[in-house]
Amino acid sequence: MIRKKGSYVVDVREHMMGGDGEFIVENILNPGEMRQKGRLFARGRLTPGSTVGYHVHSADMEICYFLSGTGRVTDQDGVVTEVEAGDTNIVQVGEGHEIVNTGDTDLVYIALILYA
Repeated sequence: MIRKKGSYVVDVREHMMGGDGEFIVENILNPGEMRQKGRLFARGRLTPGSTVGYHVHSADMEICYFLSGTGRVTDQDGVVTEVEAGDTNIVQVGEGHEIVNTGDTDLVYIALILYA
C-alpha cells in the first residue's frame, strides 16, 4: 500500500497536554493499522511559540525525531535540551517530557508512540 502525501488525516489540537498554542498532527498510520503495537505514528508540527505540555508516558514510550525547526525538550528530571533537525527525544515508559517550539518557524517531527 502507498499512502500519498496530502491524503493523511490531519488533526489540530489546541493546548496539547496543557501546552500553549496548537499542535498539528498528520497521522501517518491510524491506531488500528499499528496492530496493537502502538497508538501514534505521525508527523507533528508545533507552530512558533506553541508547546506540548509536560506529560508522563505511563503505559507507553515515545520517540520524537526532529525534522526541521528549533525547540527545547524538558525531561522528567528537569533537564532542558535544545533540539534541531536530526535530534531524537526518546521517552521510556514511566518518563515524561515537554516540547517547546523556540524558533520563528514550525518545529516539525515524527512521533512514534509504542505500547509497553
